[in-house]
Amino acid sequence: MFASTINVDFDSERLSNEGFLGDCNFNDNQINICSEYRGRKVTECSTVDTFYHEKIHIILDAMGEDELSKNEKFVEVFARLLRQSDESSEF
Repeated sequence: MFASTINVDFDSERLSNEGFLGDCNFNDNQINICSEYRGRKVTECSTVDTFYHEKIHIILDAMGEDELSKNEKFVEVFARLLRQSDESSEF
């Protein structure tokens, strides 16, 4: 994982059918994101939120923090805080 490239693909049909905006696979270094969900275009803001959410899952999985990675509330809050930090940093 460390210094590995994480591939990001858009897989709207599968994800939409499964009821998800995104998913990830740590073993494959893969994040999949939905650009269209059930016939409606996903907003850029939601796409970025989904990317950060899945990125946190990958990080926690790399750390062996399986229980935290399964805690969707934790992952969602962490992802939103990381995005806010990235977008508001000024140094």
